[in-house]
Amino acid sequence: MWPIVTLALALPLAAARTPEEIAQNARWLVHQTTWGYLTTLDAHTKVPVGDTLSFSDGALDHSTGRFFFYVMGDYTAAAPQGLPCAFTLSQASLMHNATLDPEDPRCAKLTASGILRKSEGEDVQLGKEALFARHPQMKHWPASHHFAVHELQLSEVWMIDMYGGGENISLDVFWAAQPRHTTPWAASSRSSVLQPGSKPPPWSQLADRARWLVAHSVWAALGTSSVRRPGMAWGNVRSVADGVGTNSTGLPMLYVPTPDPSSADLAADARAVLTMSEAGLPAPGSGSCGETEDPICARITLSGRLRVLNATELLDAEERMKVKHPLAPWLATGGAHTGGQYFTIELENITFLDFYGGPSNLTVAQYLAAAAPQVVSKEIIV
Repeated sequence: MWPIVTLALALPLAAARTPEEIAQNARWLVHQTTWGYLTTLDAHTKVPVGDTLSFSDGALDHSTGRFFFYVMGDYTAAAPQGLPCAFTLSQASLMHNATLDPEDPRCAKLTASGILRKSEGEDVQLGKEALFARHPQMKHWPASHHFAVHELQLSEVWMIDMYGGGENISLDVFWAAQPRHTTPWAASSRSSVLQPGSKPPPWSQLADRARWLVAHSVWAALGTSSVRRPGMAWGNVRSVADGVGTNSTGLPMLYVPTPDPSSADLAADARAVLTMSEAGLPAPGSGSCGETEDPICARITLSGRLRVLNATELLDAEERMKVKHPLAPWLATGGAHTGGQYFTIELENITFLDFYGGPSNLTVAQYLAAAAPQVVSKEIIV
C-alpha cells in the first residue's frame, strides 16, 4: 500500500505555517477560482442538493474575500431569510494538465459555509463589478431571467491544502489575509490527463451525453447532511472513478478517509449527492465552457444513498482508481494510512443540464441504459 504518509516523507520537510499563511493560501484559492459546487438541503426532505455556480471575490488582483454570485431572482425565494449552504472549491479546477490528484492533500480544497442572501444597497454594485470583471458574459444575460447579485455570508471556512487533515480558518484572519500561494510542498514531477475516446455525443442524445460527462469526470463534490453543523449541508471534494475503458457503469466509486467530515456525515445519514461539471474535466470537453454557469457547459447531479462496497466491488474500485488516478496510488491499494471506506451510489435521482431551457427530462433508467463511453488515461513524465 502507498499511504499518504509515505508520499509526505518522500518530499523535503517544510516549516509549519502560521495561521496567517494558511489564510493567505485560502484567499489565494478563492481569488484564483471562478466557480464551485453549492450544496444545500431540500427544505422538506432534508436530502442534499447540488448545483454548479460561478462566483467572484473581485477583479483580478483586487480580492475582497467575499463570495458574490449572479443567480436568477427566485434562487433563494423559498428561503426568505437566506439559504443555508456550503460552497466547495478545488485547486483541481485550475489544473487541467494535473500534476496533483484532486484528492491529494496538497491540491487545495476549501468549503465555505454560511447563508446565501440576495444583496441590497451598494453591495449590488460592488457584486456586479466583481462578477462582471471575471465573468463578462454575465453582463449580457437576459433581463427576463431576473438575475440578481447574491452573497454567501460566511459562518465558517474549512480547508485542506497539505498533509495532516483539514482545519477551520478564523474568519477575522481569513478576511485580513492577502492572497498568496503558501502550500509548502512541491508538486509531482508527473502529470496525468484523461483523454476523451470520442467527442461528446450529439445534443439530442441526453443519456449518452450525461454518461459521457460522468465517465470523464475524475472529481466531484460530495454533498452530505452535516453532523458538525446540524441543519446545514456539507460539501467536499472527492476523486471519483466510473469504470475503465468501456466498462463505465454510470455509478462512480469513491474513497472517503475516516477522519474526513464526510465520513461522519455518511455514517449518520447515507443520503448524498455527487455534483460534476464539464468545466472540471481534466481534458477539453465539448468546448462549451467559456462560462461555467452557462447552461451549455454541462453539469450533473447524482442523488441517492452512498453504499460501502463489498469485497468483489472493492477489487473493481481499486482497478478503476489505478487507471484514472495514477497520481494518487494509495487510492488503488487500500486507501490512506488513516483508514477509510470505498463507496458507490445507489442512484435515485438525476438532474442534468447541458442546454438552454432548464434541466432535461432524463430518468435514472434512461441514464443507466445508455452506452458506455470510451476514456483513455495518459500519464506523462515532465
